[in-house]
Amino acid sequence: MSNLDDMLLFVQVVKQKSFRAVADQEGIASSVVSKHISRLEKRLGVQLLTRTTRKLNLTEAGEEFYDHCLQVENGIKLAELAVSEHTKEPKGKLKISAPIVSGHYFLPRVISEYLKQYPQMQVEMVIEDSFQDLVSAGFDLAIRTGTLLDSSLRAKLLVMSHWNVYASPNYLKEFGRPDSIFDLEKHNCLQFSYQETGANEWPVTVDGKADSIRITGSFQADSLVTLREAACMGIGLAFMPVYLANNQVKSGELEPVLQDYIYREVGIYVVYPNIRYVPKKISAFIGILTELYAEYSYSFQHNLQKSDD
Repeated sequence: MSNLDDMLLFVQVVKQKSFRAVADQEGIASSVVSKHISRLEKRLGVQLLTRTTRKLNLTEAGEEFYDHCLQVENGIKLAELAVSEHTKEPKGKLKISAPIVSGHYFLPRVISEYLKQYPQMQVEMVIEDSFQDLVSAGFDLAIRTGTLLDSSLRAKLLVMSHWNVYASPNYLKEFGRPDSIFDLEKHNCLQFSYQETGANEWPVTVDGKADSIRITGSFQADSLVTLREAACMGIGLAFMPVYLANNQVKSGELEPVLQDYIYREVGIYVVYPNIRYVPKKISAFIGILTELYAEYSYSFQHNLQKSDD
């Protein structure tokens, strides 16, 4: 037993006024309990208890030591209670990092449902397309798109996102529709700063094989939403998720191009610290997140198939 164990055993002996009762409670011999109390007294250099055949009494030093040990015992109980609360109804703050598209389009609904189910929680969301170190920045979880490089984190795939190239009808009327990937060198291709391949390349699938193609263009941004709006205004071609361009395609503001030749399948993940016991506030959010992403993915694919038919 450690010094702390000896102190807690001493508290039990005082409360029950019996070595035997504590021994029966702990499943050990009375002599073992006596040995630990004697060791505690030897280490402290004072007598804590006076023993008779029928009674145990605290000495003056024992009474003072007992008060301090009782505070330690209560502190441990409070600490255990505080931790156990994390396995019950979540309360406190959840800090999330999310890219712009997820932060604007998907997460508000997830957060709304989360706060409805767990009203004692608060959520703080930081929207940025650049990746910060999750743990050092104090985030509980993050939504990340594309290739995951940090193996120290847990990751759960939420959905696969399909990307295409888009342009406005006015742009295509003025500059022509590209018929092959080789035609892209004649076009103004809008550049996304946070692609893993860099702004001057599009990470794509060409003829069924993962590849990257070199692009040139006069406009670069760190937001896919900004690039979508730029494409709608006829500035150039934009490579973006299908769901991001879906409404603009329906309204006629954008048209997909080269979809049979260039596309991309990108994983959208939730990542969180790789710890044994995941706090309930995190696991509850991931549960809602997974359910709503799956629901959205099914609805979107179903509507997409209907529009194709």
